[in-house]
Amino acid sequence: MRNLLLLISLFSFSFCNQEDWREQMEAENQKVILRVEKDHELIRANSSKKSDWVKFSKTKELAVQNFLKEVIQNKSQNDYYVSWDEKMNIIFPNILGKGTLLDTTPLLEYKKVLETRETFAITEINNRIQGKPYRIISIDWEKPRMYGDIIGHKPKTIKIQINNQVIVLDQIKMIFGTKSGYKVGVIGP
Repeated sequence: MRNLLLLISLFSFSFCNQEDWREQMEAENQKVILRVEKDHELIRANSSKKSDWVKFSKTKELAVQNFLKEVIQNKSQNDYYVSWDEKMNIIFPNILGKGTLLDTTPLLEYKKVLETRETFAITEINNRIQGKPYRIISIDWEKPRMYGDIIGHKPKTIKIQINNQVIVLDQIKMIFGTKSGYKVGVIGP
């Protein structure tokens, strides 16, 4: 009988803690939802600024070429990859609500995800090219996608030649075009 009472009290305690846990999770979820709503307001406010790229390329092919040249020379992306400000003022206002992770993730967390993916992509590109002379031999494109005021150009394949070897780069995920020009906008592993 004593064991039965102990079992019942443990079960009751366990059940109460489970309810507290659910309430805590609901409270955390509400905080995240409010943060996402505030971030979306900030993005919408930025859309009225009508910004454009600080530095850009005249064609989408040249955007890929300039980006690769910069990554190989500097081991990072500076001018020919979108900056955080360009993402906030040009890309995010146009892709918000289009089914990306941006729709449900707070900006701070989204930025961390993007930076991690970008770091992996730059490392992979540098490991594949290894500082050797290369040339782009072909870029096959998917059909362009309209995102508000910008156009997304997704490369199917980017083939480069190093010596006599052809290598396919798939780390460049999207080039965005505005009225003024093109810039690599999404990279990842």
